[in-house]
Amino acid sequence: MEILGYVAYAVLGIALLAFIVLLPIAIVFNMRAGLKYREALAARVDQLRLGRMLAALGVNVDAYVHHGRITDIDAQMRRCAACGHTDACDEKLATGDVSVDEIGYCENEHSLKELVTARARATALKSH
Repeated sequence: MEILGYVAYAVLGIALLAFIVLLPIAIVFNMRAGLKYREALAARVDQLRLGRMLAALGVNVDAYVHHGRITDIDAQMRRCAACGHTDACDEKLATGDVSVDEIGYCENEHSLKELVTARARATALKSH
């Protein structure tokens, strides 16, 4: 009976050791996969008017992609791609004079206003 207990302890010890070694490897793998996914997402955002609109409003696209929720970004990209107001958007973006208060035509107006407001709050907190 004593040998069976030692074998059980040895098996549990090996399992614990494997867990301790493999967990950090899995975490690093998932972080790298997530980073690659977000980099590809940033490239897709840049291909849409959404990327130019974010830049015009002073929102860094990389920060937007790396800090935003993927589901929200995906929804914003779909709204941008399906937008029927591309002429108004192109006209505003061409002038370079884009204000968050003047984008009522944009399907992402609400989301963009939240982003700009959050960025302004973060900037205000940093300056204090």
